Parts: sequence; C-alpha cells; structure tokens
Amino acid sequence: MSRSGQGAQRLTIGVDGMHCAGCATSAQRALARVPRVDEATVDFASGRATVVGHGLDEASLESAIRGAGFVPSRVEPNRATDEDPFLALVESEQRVRRERSRRAERWRTGALVGLAIWIPLEVMHWTVPGAHLGAHAAPWPAWVAFAGATVAMIVAGGAFFSSAWRAARHGASNMDTLVSVGVLAAYGLSLWNLLGPTREGTAAPLYFAEATALIAIISLGHWIETRGSARATRDVESLLWLQPRHAERVAADGSTQTIPMREVASSMVVRVRPGGIVPVDGKVLAGTCSVDESAFTGEPLPVRRGPGESVRAGTLALDGALDIEVTASGASSALAQVARLVQEALATQAPIQRHADAACRIFVPLVLAVAGVTFFGWWMVASLDVATVNAVTVLVISCPCALGIATPLAMAVGISQASRRGIIVRRARAMERVAVATTVIFDKTGTLTEGRPRLSRVEAVAGASTEDEALALAAAAESRSEHPIGRAIVDATVRRRLHIPASDSFIAEAGMGVTARVDGGIVRVRRDTDASARLELDGALVARFWFTDDPRPSAAAAIDALRARGLGIAMLTGDRRASALEVAAKVGIAPGEVLADESPASKVQAVGKLGGTRAIMVGDGLNDAAALAASGAGLSMGSATALAEAGADATLLHDDPRAIADFYDLSRRTLSCVRQNLVFAFLYNGAAIPLAAFGLLAENGPMIAAAAMGLSDLCVVGNALRLRWILARGRKTSSSCTPSPVSKGAIA
Repeated sequence: MSRSGQGAQRLTIGVDGMHCAGCATSAQRALARVPRVDEATVDFASGRATVVGHGLDEASLESAIRGAGFVPSRVEPNRATDEDPFLALVESEQRVRRERSRRAERWRTGALVGLAIWIPLEVMHWTVPGAHLGAHAAPWPAWVAFAGATVAMIVAGGAFFSSAWRAARHGASNMDTLVSVGVLAAYGLSLWNLLGPTREGTAAPLYFAEATALIAIISLGHWIETRGSARATRDVESLLWLQPRHAERVAADGSTQTIPMREVASSMVVRVRPGGIVPVDGKVLAGTCSVDESAFTGEPLPVRRGPGESVRAGTLALDGALDIEVTASGASSALAQVARLVQEALATQAPIQRHADAACRIFVPLVLAVAGVTFFGWWMVASLDVATVNAVTVLVISCPCALGIATPLAMAVGISQASRRGIIVRRARAMERVAVATTVIFDKTGTLTEGRPRLSRVEAVAGASTEDEALALAAAAESRSEHPIGRAIVDATVRRRLHIPASDSFIAEAGMGVTARVDGGIVRVRRDTDASARLELDGALVARFWFTDDPRPSAAAAIDALRARGLGIAMLTGDRRASALEVAAKVGIAPGEVLADESPASKVQAVGKLGGTRAIMVGDGLNDAAALAASGAGLSMGSATALAEAGADATLLHDDPRAIADFYDLSRRTLSCVRQNLVFAFLYNGAAIPLAAFGLLAENGPMIAAAAMGLSDLCVVGNALRLRWILARGRKTSSSCTPSPVSKGAIA
C-alpha cells in the first residue's frame, strides 16, 4: 500500500482475483461503502485500487475487498520490514503480471474445454438425426449433449457464475450477470426439454450445444482480450528492470567489489564501466562519459557527464567509466519514484471513464429488463423455446465488456508511453484535460528561462550602504532560501568573495520574498516595482537588485509548436513587467499575452480567466503549486526533484519545453482512442439489441451474439494495441523534443 498527498489520505491496494471489468466495478462499490472513504477507484488492467479519504482503516478496506470475493495485496514496500524495498516494488509489478497470467490461463482453459466440447456437439447436431431434440427422439445424442454441456458449465463457466454471484451478493449486477443468466437460461430450458414430457407428441429442441458455445466463444474472447491488455500495459515493469540488481563498489584503496543493490548506501562510491547501466542516482566524482538517458527522459541524444554532474539510475554509460558518489538508490531513486507514480496513475480514473462506468451501471439492469420484455413478448406470440432463445441472444449480445475496458486500456497505454518519454502522469485526468485544452500558460523563471538568474546590477541607496555591504546583507537573508533569486544573490556574493553574516529567524513568503534577523536587525528581500528585488533593513530601503535570466534555447520553438496546434499562449509571472516583456520578446510571446507582477493568489485568479479547466499551467514546481492545481492540467517542469511536488498532474523530467507539444499530441491520440473504443462499444450494443429482441438472428442468435460480443472486445483491445504501436513508433523514430503537429480534431 502507498500513501500520497496532503490532508486527504490516499492508499493504493492490489486487488487479486479479478477477471473482467465487472469484477473491478464490484470491488470499487465495496470499497466506496467503507466508512471515511471519499473516493474509490479500481483499475482492472493494473489490478490496483486507489482509495482517498480521511482516517482510512486499512483492515476495513482489506475486509471490503475480501467481502467482494477478491484478495487484497500490498503494492508498495514497507521500508521498515522489507530487506530490499526496490525488489519489493519490482515484485509488486510482477505480482500484477502473474495475476494477469493466471487470468489468461483460466480463460484459455475455459476456451479450450468449451471448444473441445462444443465442436463435437455441433458436428453431431448436423450429422445425427434428431440430435438437437429431446431424449424421446434421440436418446444417446441428447444425453451426450447434456453430459458435455454440464462439464463445460462446471469447468469453463465457473468464472462467469462466481463473478455474477459476487455482484448479486452486493445487490448489483455486472457484465457476467448477463452472460450467466443467458447461459443458465439456455441450459435450464434444455434440461427441462430433456427430462420433461413431449409436447403434443413431439420432442422439444435442446440448446446444450448453444450454451456450450456461449461459454467457449466468450472465454476465447476474454483470453485474447487479457493477452492484449497485458501487452498494452507492460511498460512499468520494463521501466523497473532498467535498474541493475548489483553495483560495483569502489573501496578507499581503489579496489572494487560487486555487491547486491540492497547493500548500497548513500555516500558510497560505485563504478560504472563502458556499456554498463548506472545503478544509482549520484554525482560523478571521476571520469567522463556519454550517457544515454532516453529510457528515462525520452531524450534521444546522449549527453556528456563529468565530475560534479548528476546521473540517474537506469541510464546507460556508452563510452567511458564513471565513479559515482551515491545520493539515492533502490526504492529512493528517481527511477523507482517514476515507476511508483506510473503505478499510481494507472489506478486513477479519467472523467470520461467515470461516465462510462455510470453508463455500465445503468446499462446492465436495462438490458435485463429488455430481455425480460423480449422473453414474455415472444412467449405470448410464439413459444417458450423461441422466447428463451431470443432473450438469451439479447443478454449475450448486450454484454458491455468492451464498454468496461474501452477507457482504462487506452489510458494505460497513454500513461505508460508518456513515462517512456520522460513525462510522468500522476493522474489519468491529465491526459483528458491536456487533450481538450485551448490555452497553455507558462511561468517564466525556470520554465521558459534557464532558471538560473544572474545578478546584473546593484544600486545602493545613497548614504545607506555600499553595494558590497548591501549584497552581503541580502545574501545573509537569502542563505537558506531555495528560490532562484536567492541563490543568485548568494552566488554573486561568493564570487565577489564577500563575508556573509550569520542569520536566524528565517521566514519565506511565497511570491513575496524572505525575512531574516541579521546582526540584530530585521532584513527583508522583497519584490520591487522598479527592479527585480529590493533590500530593506528595519523597514528602510537599502538597495535594489536587477537580474537577468536567459531563455531556454528551445523555448521559442516550443511556443511556435504549440501555436501550430491551435493553442493560445500566455505568460504568468511574479516578476516585474519589464523583465517579463524582455523574455517574452525573445521567445515569441506578445505583450498582450504577458501577465506580470502576480502574487500566488492572483495567479490562481488569472488561471481562471485564461481558461480554467481548459488551460494547461506549466511551472517549475516551486512557487506555482496553487496555480498548477487551479488549472485543468498542471505540469511541473525542470528535474526529477519535481516528482515530490503534489500540485502537478504531470511532471516533465527534462528541461525542454518542446515536450509539452509532444504530451499534447500523445494525449489527443489517447483520448481519440478512448472515444473510438466507446463508439465501438455503444454502437455495437445499440445496433445489436434490436436485432436480438425482434428475433432477426433466428435460432442461431446466441452463437452469433457470442461471436459478435467477442469481436467487439477484440476491436477495443486491437485499437489500444494500435495506439501503443503508433506511440512507440513515434518515440523511436523522432525526438520527443521535436514533435510533429497533430491538427485539431485529428484521429490517431
């Protein structure tokens, strides 16, 4: 289990034993009824439940999952008890894979058993006179059909019946309810006709072969669906396996020793040889090497890393050896954080999925009602046999299996493929909201600019102090600050070799500045209307500071790429307007698109005016949390440290803003796939139900319905795999930082 977020508690729980989207719905309803649960989602594809609430009791949640007929399991390692937390994280992903394999094996067994029984029964039906009639007409074929169908019901049909029973115990119905009622109706009518008296001297027809065919064909469809789902969502485990299981430790005397990753600790020195995978996050102490970071960030070109520079676990050393001081390893590495965030994102739901789930909850009872009307209507105008066949056809052909997997499967593909591009999606809703966005709002510092301001000018107030004295005083106040302006002041002071006095009582006010006590006086570094910042001592103005911050080399190209996609652009910054306009002119943003001198509170209001839920807010994850949360989709950008920021819906692990256009394209393709899947599912059911209800599929209706239902599942799974192929091909053949435009309304 894992916790995240602030205020509300968030738990992620593995749910084993699910075999269809209907199972996920049953587990989700059971969790939603647990006290203090505000929201519960269960994702069938990943086998995980995400629960949000206050004061959640893990035992109660586990009990609810067991009560729904499933088995709860731990997703995230317990660092206090697990010998190797990272391997425990890998094991959680392997558990999902094993559960999928077991599920696929169950459906495969059901399909093979069903087909092995149905095919001979179907051959006998067409070759043995009277084989499709009751025992009064052909005794031995009728009893053979009964025996075969009974075996199929027990061996291959158990999964359907148990799922339907679990749902019924909670006063609900699901997709397997329709299949179970249909199969049992065909089997029950056949058993009645087999054992009952003849009707007006004529043996009644049997539907044992049809009942067996339903189980066989639907099981075959689910088997293919499960295998396709596994292929579409297997990227998280491959991401985890980028990290080696062992590291080469360098001792103080220069000797090396290979040790398991669980023995690697911070401040150790490890060596990576040419062609080796970096096993840890760390700082290069010795050596220079080209490092392939494409698997982690999506950047296709290697980057040179040397002494003093950082490297991350999962990257590949190409042409040199590196000695690396460990800063994080195993479950603490950025690679593990990425995998964990992707796992959690796969367990969340996009708004469009909630609509589909709501439709499913209404759809199943509605179909049962339509089947009931069909049964009684045909019984009145025809016969019990005709009524049963047509009602069974309605039940089977209406099963919304495709509707249940239409959204989560496509979203899982999009989220997984985004992670391979260095775009870490925290919440599935980000994919949908980015896809429908009309405006992209950029913070300035650290987003469109390098985020490394340089002091360009100091102006001391006459009679107050010298420039050096003012700079040293400001550096004392900013010495504990993480803001880029504060770091620039400290760096400039160090370059001038000035003494920085000690300070205490440090207070940082987001968007306003800092306050500290220095040598008994109250020193404030504040925003200024005429300069970048101002220095005050005991309330009196001492000096003003001006800074320059160069735009990122690719910022102008990123703006052009987004405009080419029809998106509006805006800059929202707390910096003074003159500085903002200077940067805007360099990156291609018009003065009318610049909002400067904004406080954190006014940024929230500005986001609402610029588009609200139809706006993408891009910030550096430091001072933009409120604005990120107020937008439709908040993107934090800059480095792996941004993974810790809770306000963003997605995080870009590299510094190139052109990746935003790539994320927009990927999101649009994913949402297009979702919509196509939903169209497949709804149109299929909308067209098929009248055909079945009016008896237009005749006596072979149940088998036709089973085949058609399986075909709809295959359409959805195949479309998701097509999306995965398109996105994977795009990632391999072009840089994520030089995306190709996708026009508005394009369908992937």
